[in-house]
Amino acid sequence: MAKFITSQVMGGIALVLVVISVFLKNKKQFFVLQTVANVFYALSYVFADAFVAGINFFISCIRAVTLFIYEKIGKQPPLYLLFIFSAIYLTIGIVFYTDAYDFITMITPIVFTIAMFMKNMQLVRILMIPPNVLLVIFAIIHQVYTTAILDAFEVVFLVSALIFYAIKEKKTNQTLNP
Repeated sequence: MAKFITSQVMGGIALVLVVISVFLKNKKQFFVLQTVANVFYALSYVFADAFVAGINFFISCIRAVTLFIYEKIGKQPPLYLLFIFSAIYLTIGIVFYTDAYDFITMITPIVFTIAMFMKNMQLVRILMIPPNVLLVIFAIIHQVYTTAILDAFEVVFLVSALIFYAIKEKKTNQTLNP
């Protein structure tokens, strides 16, 4: 029972951090919050004995820090990093494989990595929606309910942020081009 409760608490902390991150316009701040959220997200799965998910989300922390460094120095990360992280996610999935649902947590961090290689934050938000939907399903199956809520809320907040920034951009364009 203690592991279950700890898993829910870790997921709840991750939820708060992710919600804040998707509304950030600055990609550097986005990476920082995503990194911290991924630590709690990973811990929620570790305490639920979903090790492929837990380990892959710890790897996601390293990915976020790596991409943050590139963003901070103003350079596009090399494409080979996408392939390296993808290979790591797949390797972890194969080594720690327990059931067919582990494929979800092998594929979703790869899609998240592709999203984070995009310069356009609107495209980042769009690409983050499908893997979050899959992670809702995975979290429910593994009884990590606060993490399922996190992923469901993240989908809602991603869509909200997409709409918010589309409206803001439209207003800006109308102001510049009356």
